[in-house]
Amino acid sequence: MGGSLPACWRRAIRFAGALLLGSLLLGGSPTADVAVHLNQPSTGFAQSLDFKLGTNEIVDLYRDGGIDRAAQFGADLVRVWVGHRFLGSAVGNTPADFDWSQLYAFVQRVIDAGATPMVSFVAAPAWVTAADGTPSSQHESERFNAGGVAGYADYVADAIERLRDHFGPVALTWPYTIWNEPNNHQNAGQHYACGSGAPYAELYAAARAAVAARFGSGVVAMGGPSLDAIDTGTTLNPDGTPTCGNAPDVDWSTYLRSVDSASFHDFLTWHWYGMHQIGETTPADVLRTRLAWFETRVRLISAIAAGRPHYVEEINFNGDLAVDPLVHAPINGAFLASATLRAVRQGASGLLVYKGTRDPSGKSPRGEPDFGLWSSAIADPPAPAFGVMQLVRRFVGGSGRLTRVDVRGPDLDALVVDTTQGPRAAIVNLSPSHRTVRVSGLPPAPAAAVSGETAWTSTWFDGTSILVPGFGLAVIDGSLDGLPALPTVERGRQTYDAQCSACHGLTPSGAHAPGLTGASYATVERSHAAGLLTGGERINLASFLSGWRSDSRVATGIVQDANGTPISGALVIAAGFDTGTAAWTDAAGHFQLRTSDPLASVTATSRRLIALHADHGAAYAPISSGAIPSGPTATFALHAPTAGQRPALASSYLVAEASGIHRLGTASAGAAEIWAVAAAGGIARRLTPEPGSAFGIRQTKLAAADASMAAGNWVIAAIGSNGTVTLRPLAIE
Repeated sequence: MGGSLPACWRRAIRFAGALLLGSLLLGGSPTADVAVHLNQPSTGFAQSLDFKLGTNEIVDLYRDGGIDRAAQFGADLVRVWVGHRFLGSAVGNTPADFDWSQLYAFVQRVIDAGATPMVSFVAAPAWVTAADGTPSSQHESERFNAGGVAGYADYVADAIERLRDHFGPVALTWPYTIWNEPNNHQNAGQHYACGSGAPYAELYAAARAAVAARFGSGVVAMGGPSLDAIDTGTTLNPDGTPTCGNAPDVDWSTYLRSVDSASFHDFLTWHWYGMHQIGETTPADVLRTRLAWFETRVRLISAIAAGRPHYVEEINFNGDLAVDPLVHAPINGAFLASATLRAVRQGASGLLVYKGTRDPSGKSPRGEPDFGLWSSAIADPPAPAFGVMQLVRRFVGGSGRLTRVDVRGPDLDALVVDTTQGPRAAIVNLSPSHRTVRVSGLPPAPAAAVSGETAWTSTWFDGTSILVPGFGLAVIDGSLDGLPALPTVERGRQTYDAQCSACHGLTPSGAHAPGLTGASYATVERSHAAGLLTGGERINLASFLSGWRSDSRVATGIVQDANGTPISGALVIAAGFDTGTAAWTDAAGHFQLRTSDPLASVTATSRRLIALHADHGAAYAPISSGAIPSGPTATFALHAPTAGQRPALASSYLVAEASGIHRLGTASAGAAEIWAVAAAGGIARRLTPEPGSAFGIRQTKLAAADASMAAGNWVIAAIGSNGTVTLRPLAIE
């Protein structure tokens, strides 16, 4: 594991090898279950990856345990229900009675979890007058006269203004939606569900106009209609008459086109719940036929959206006022994973699971059985689908080009993304039995597999086949740098050492998580969920503790020069895609650092070690992904480059943004890659190029807790394509 070719050469060789293997297998083996064609575009509506995964929450997320799980899940978007009975005590009879601080707290916790709020104005508050002159019932079926419509529109604009004043201009960049399932007669009643949807269109148009008048046209993105997947008002009354009376019923697409044309939506939102009643059909039919219906729906709405974003704003295996037992069974992991791949393939912009969090009582706020995926009691284990969706979230992170994939048989689904770091593939097994899936067109690569009944497992794709668990997911990662990363657990380790170790034991040297002397894992989680830590500390600690079940992984070794002389003060990084861990060598050239564990789903999987020194250059060593030892040892021999300029670094900056996030960046020239490393070791973040920058600007985002350490506590490490190195303390210029 000594020095190697420069990174750009290795990437070129790896890519050439992939192309060679791909050309040999281009036609796909006639017996392959999944045939990948890297040089051909996807046959789906979408041609590139740009996707957000999240949850659709009512109230339970905002308890401590729920927010920790959302952070571990890695939610990009969380739908926040505003001005609705689900806000409970926040809603009063007058604007003065509305507890805006509760709304701010809910939104802040979404931000704490690393997600963007999707604020949904579901129904009207009590002070908006209904059509009969009484206060609004705060239900989606409420009818309004012209005064009530205007009152609702003002309420929406007022709420957005308050959010802006509290959170800053970033609040104007969040997506805002109007109403909930106006075409669902069970929710919205015949006033909205039947006919052309004119009453909803009137509400939406008024709200859009009020927001434009307040902030300027096109400043705030407004969307809807949160379309119900099935219901169009055709349910019959006991006497056989249509529920909607004499008003003509329309199908979902006619309704959507009608309300969209009446008042243009910046983005579209819609819902899907399996298209069946409980016990009506078989699991195989749901995963084969009805998921195919879902994929067709995604493609049709992509066509209606005509380039605008559209989100599957609510989805679960099934859902009504009763809960299908299969929601909490392993099959739901396969359903949600395949639905996500289909949503990506056919052009949706995101998917929000309804619900993420469930109440510890097992009942929703309305009193019906709850079908969330994880409990807001942190000690309770999440539903089987949780681990599957964590891996899905890792797979859909980042960007890349979707490629053509041919799948044989009805019990598999697959998606392949070609990225600048190499291809990665996701394969879902839609049957309950473990299956060896034959794959052509991809080079050998590391992989991870998971199901509702099995934990994450690091495995290896040999270029021919891979074992996928029943109702499970396998991700083949063709990139040396690994899957796009979720936040590092290193801050959580620091929190543990500072505030928990006195009671529960010190972190063993190099351990991913503690042994928890004198307490169980659940006990520690309960204690931090009880409010003993701040929000950010609590979430970081939860991420750290989630790796408790995994073995410690420590990289050790020595860094020497070409003559075998130890190099003191060399920097070693265990690098994932854009995060990693780091350590400095001692006087004898030795290093020891924690590497990210692929079984701890909130970390980046380390794929390589980088050793670098300003006077001796850089060298790379891969971490074997076929069978990673618990303590890999590496010996680096750094050869000082004889030619070429060192990378130039200038104009470092550290900018405080809203919501506890800071942006660290620098302008550069001649750098193949740049890392920001905590001077004391531990945290490492790769700076990514700013799109379109003419000055070589690269940047990364840090939690305020890290960024507050300021200039003297961060080092910028730039590596040139010729192997030269520049190391500089972060200096704000």
